[in-house]
Amino acid sequence: MTNEELIRRADIAIGDLASNGGLLTEEQTNTFIDLIFDQPTILKQARQVRMAGPSTKINKVFFANRILRAALQSGSALDAGGNDRYVRAADRAKVTTSFIRMETDEVIAEVRLPYEVLEDNIEGQSFEAHIMRKIAEQAAVDMEEWALGADTASGDAYLALQDGWMKRASSHVVNNLSAGCNPAMFEAGLLALPQKYHRNLSQLRHFVTVANVIKYRSIVAARGTGYGDSMLTGMAPVYAMGVPVEPAPMLAGISSGTQGLLTIPSNLLFGIQRQVRVETDRDVRSREHIIVLTARIGVQIEEADALVKYTNI
Repeated sequence: MTNEELIRRADIAIGDLASNGGLLTEEQTNTFIDLIFDQPTILKQARQVRMAGPSTKINKVFFANRILRAALQSGSALDAGGNDRYVRAADRAKVTTSFIRMETDEVIAEVRLPYEVLEDNIEGQSFEAHIMRKIAEQAAVDMEEWALGADTASGDAYLALQDGWMKRASSHVVNNLSAGCNPAMFEAGLLALPQKYHRNLSQLRHFVTVANVIKYRSIVAARGTGYGDSMLTGMAPVYAMGVPVEPAPMLAGISSGTQGLLTIPSNLLFGIQRQVRVETDRDVRSREHIIVLTARIGVQIEEADALVKYTNI
């Protein structure tokens, strides 16, 4: 379904908002959120957590070690006070539980449109849907910038709301020493990742800037093979050590585009409360329609151990 069809299906238009007290209905809210996440950004692959409140506790349950044991048979050494077929207390599987907490912060956008913009456009009534789509598209870009690059030490009030994925990523760091986006860097990243995450390389992703993806495609193209030719003549996916290399455009604004990350995309959590509000008003003196979007959003990393940060690419 196209973005335009999503908008029409939910009937999101400025006139409808005004007739509904200036607010999105629940169906419109869900569709607007879907439209934001439908943009071709890293948010589309991240795990979306629809939050009902400003704080969510995410429980984690895992086994740190092997749980299977050799089954005891008759005649085996008895566990104290137990049957000779019982699993010994020392051999029983131990489950580890923990949790992480994700908090949201409020963000806002205000758009003002002169009356004549709506009255004189060539698209007619569909122009209102076009405006709403553009708001959703830019909101997706801004949210990805925030999710990746937020830093409480930033001088930008928007980015300083909380720490984003790149700031939170500190368990495994590969310093590439400005050697460029090359196979050795990706190899070092995979080797820095604990072995338990090597079981399914196809689930992992190397995320780097668009410029670094282009540079790496050029390296692969230099091999002089059919696959190398496809790097220049088509849009064939590019891999490094069996893991897809994908562009994350908003990484270009972090440390001059010299950072990247390796992880399972669903390990990146992006929380957004359902109470996304799109409200409208009018300023009759300036003859403008006013559209205000507010949302509460948050980010978290589910397993810090499952993420490698590349620096000084």
